[in-house]
Amino acid sequence: MFRCVAFTDSRREEWDRFAQARGTIFHTTAFRQILIDSFGYQCGYHAVVDQQDSICALLPLVIGRNLSLKRVGVSLPFANYLDICADSEEALGFAMASIATIQERCQLESVELRLKAQDIRQPNWQAQLQNVTFALPLLGDEEATLAQASASCRNHVRKTYKNDWFAVSFDPANLPDFYKVYVRRMKQLGSPSPAQGFFESFFRHLPENTFLLSVLDKATGQVIGGMLLLASLGDSTLYYPYGANLVEYNHQYLNNFMYWEAARFGMREGLKRLDLGRSPVGSGTYTYKMQWGAKPEQLRYLFYGKGDGQAGPPDRERLHGLIELWKIMPDFITEPIGKKMIRYVMP
Repeated sequence: MFRCVAFTDSRREEWDRFAQARGTIFHTTAFRQILIDSFGYQCGYHAVVDQQDSICALLPLVIGRNLSLKRVGVSLPFANYLDICADSEEALGFAMASIATIQERCQLESVELRLKAQDIRQPNWQAQLQNVTFALPLLGDEEATLAQASASCRNHVRKTYKNDWFAVSFDPANLPDFYKVYVRRMKQLGSPSPAQGFFESFFRHLPENTFLLSVLDKATGQVIGGMLLLASLGDSTLYYPYGANLVEYNHQYLNNFMYWEAARFGMREGLKRLDLGRSPVGSGTYTYKMQWGAKPEQLRYLFYGKGDGQAGPPDRERLHGLIELWKIMPDFITEPIGKKMIRYVMP
């Protein structure tokens, strides 16, 4: 009844129609091209097709080397989650059953899936349940949307406007200045950063869906924070996959201002949800996002393959020593190395 076939350019239009109708912006071939262009991954995308050769399910998968230099397939790195896009339970089941064949055909050490809505439990798969994502309902009305937040969160938002500390801009020309803030913040967190070209590629491949929200210090005009936002019309969600701010402005509630401006933007665009990204359960970012009234949604990262591997981003506890070393190493070492290393991290 079904077949699993490798992606070809001849299926690009049908793939994208299916992705836009049943999936997210991360399911589209444009995001595939961003990953391939930016990190040199190989395309391991597959589709489940029926007897009429029509697509019934999508299996986006990129192939690369992980930090152990083992050849792996991940669906998808640089995306917090990506449920399997299918038009029926039967097509979904066939897609899952096809993964073992894909692993063998592509000579992969392992395959990782990063799921949210789908609670798929299969024999021989290991699950990692450490992370959640948060979705803030955008109610169309600013007062009603902000009312979901805690009293202290609402007060911090209002204080930023009362004191007139910040300005917001959606000018993509601010990208180089945002990138400097991003690299600096990632270094403080002990993480490598991709090259600026990674962010530029979103504007090239997804020009209608990509927005750069920059926050400027009104006193100096300096970019002090920002978010790369992706508008996914199929699921009416504004995604916030990448962002950072200067910690020197934490006492002025810069994060509150930035999150609220993203929510306001999403409402202006007619979207229904603001996805606030991944957080480990119990972490500081987990607690912060809860203040907005966003509900945690369990992420299910699944690992299938050889050895005792683990799905999802690298285990920060296991890499604690390297992370602390990264924080103190000079920028002239970490910046060029980080641009090369990030492809193996597969965050």
